[in-house]
Amino acid sequence: MDKKLLLVDGSSYLYRAYYALPPLSAPDGTPTGAIYGFVRMLLKLISTFNTPYIAVVFDRPEKTVRHKIYKEYKATRKETPNDLQVQIPKIKEIIKLLGIKILEIPGYEADDIIATLSKKAENRSFEVIIVTPDKDMNQLIDQHIKIFNPMKEEIVDTQKVIEKYGVSPQQFIDYLVLVGDSIDNIPGIKGVGPKTAASLLQEFGSIDRILENKDKLKGKLKESFAAVSKEDIQLVRSLVKLHQDIDIPVEIESLKKDKPDLIKLKEIFEKLGFKSLIKEIEKPNLEKKQTIVQKSLF
Repeated sequence: MDKKLLLVDGSSYLYRAYYALPPLSAPDGTPTGAIYGFVRMLLKLISTFNTPYIAVVFDRPEKTVRHKIYKEYKATRKETPNDLQVQIPKIKEIIKLLGIKILEIPGYEADDIIATLSKKAENRSFEVIIVTPDKDMNQLIDQHIKIFNPMKEEIVDTQKVIEKYGVSPQQFIDYLVLVGDSIDNIPGIKGVGPKTAASLLQEFGSIDRILENKDKLKGKLKESFAAVSKEDIQLVRSLVKLHQDIDIPVEIESLKKDKPDLIKLKEIFEKLGFKSLIKEIEKPNLEKKQTIVQKSLF
């Protein structure tokens, strides 16, 4: 069996599709820019990777387990724009008609679902590609789990993480604890930026070892770590560490791609005015150059 699984961060794709294109609308005035952008990107992924197993994972609107332990979590994020919200149901309908499973679980973010599925699949001898621009996912990378960054169209593996951040995927949670995450409103250690974090982890190996040796630090860095408690570190770690053991009521084998419903897809695309996408879904999944791309990934 061809045990290759593609996991798509659907929530990041939604926003990318929404902001990448100028506002589009169907003949009846319905907003369609995010639908068009999302579907085009998804079709390109299917064509490029052609994995037998695939799922698209979304965040839910409810508060998550992280909000319970830290009320300020993602407090600076804006609400989803209304004209994007109204397009989401149609996007999900099209995903299902393409024969692809959708996963979302109340209380957990798409990242946690992807993390759990990745490890679950790896334990069943699958090779996994996670499609996301989110650097937090680097903590999952190992020999059998890689990331495809759709913004840069590059595969991120262990070596790429080391080259870019100066730390290994195994150290990435500690790296995130040190630098924090302004996008998610997660505080880091005062005065510690990416370069300092990498340098400290290269020297000491982990945050625990840094704390054990904080007397060896100098100047303001010493002051910063003197003011940090193990409880502070543990709180931030619980925010940046992805859950890998949540209860997901699906087996990896059930994520096998089904045959797309081309008739219904064409009906929807015609109604939305997506003439170019009608031609797209009639194409075969692989071209020669894409076969080369796929072979180089697995």
